[in-house]
Amino acid sequence: MAKELAAHELLEVHELLIFKTACVAKSKVFSGLVEDKKLKEILDEDVELSTKAIKDLRKILEDSTK
Repeated sequence: MAKELAAHELLEVHELLIFKTACVAKSKVFSGLVEDKKLKEILDEDVELSTKAIKDLRKILEDSTK
């Protein structure tokens, strides 16, 4: 059962989606530039977690429009 979201809630989810998308882009760029192994691992983990968050946020938006 999909929950209908109010307009301000949809806007907030959309803003989070934009933020997480920017996080992935930034982490991918910096991951290719850093030489420190530990920092690269942190950035790669951030890409993975942010990608999952993006999928979850998209699902929320899709479910709210059904």
